[in-house]
Amino acid sequence: MKGYIKRNERGQVGIGTLIVFIALVLVAAIAAGVLINTAGFLQTQAEQTGEDSSSQVANNINVIGEVGDVNSDASGVNVTRLTVQRSPGSDNVDLTELSIQYVGDNGFANLIHASKVENVSSTEPTDNLYFLEVITAASETDGVMTDDSDRYQIVIPFDGANPQEDSYGDDPAIDDSLQTNDKNSLADIGTGEEAELEITTADRATRNAFIQVPDTIEDDETSITL
Repeated sequence: MKGYIKRNERGQVGIGTLIVFIALVLVAAIAAGVLINTAGFLQTQAEQTGEDSSSQVANNINVIGEVGDVNSDASGVNVTRLTVQRSPGSDNVDLTELSIQYVGDNGFANLIHASKVENVSSTEPTDNLYFLEVITAASETDGVMTDDSDRYQIVIPFDGANPQEDSYGDDPAIDDSLQTNDKNSLADIGTGEEAELEITTADRATRNAFIQVPDTIEDDETSITL
């Protein structure tokens, strides 16, 4: 009879509809899985970025003092000493992992810690080195500040320094036998001259320090404030 759908034809239509429905469910499930995975990845990335950003801000040092050792003819400074401490709220800071960019009237250098150089005991001046000296440390740290009370000096000896006579080289992070002749080939920083140091920690936190030698130095002075 015209106008009527046979029983088997109605079953075929129902199966087709069911297949389309199942396909839509599968597509929705896959899309949901992709969205969940993407959201999880973005959350992890955001957390890591936040931690890195916090480290860059928090894990830093403060420069609380700047002095220089006067050279033999009182024409300038042959060793610069920066006294540093941890910034408030900072985690441990490894001072041997610093990167120091030095720009001054006496030259330019990118300084690394002496422990990073193999032939550090050479009799010739070695470019681009800094040393550490302990002022006070809560524990044996090998150059790592672990407490807010820790105080270290970052020591930069210039070409005019005499390691045999000038007082530097008691570095806790390198062997004493490797410190006899170590200094930089940067010229001494003379009277009236200045320099800027950009100090970057392993967490990429930066701190700037500025030093300036007075216009005149008395002959009897052995150390001056910069």
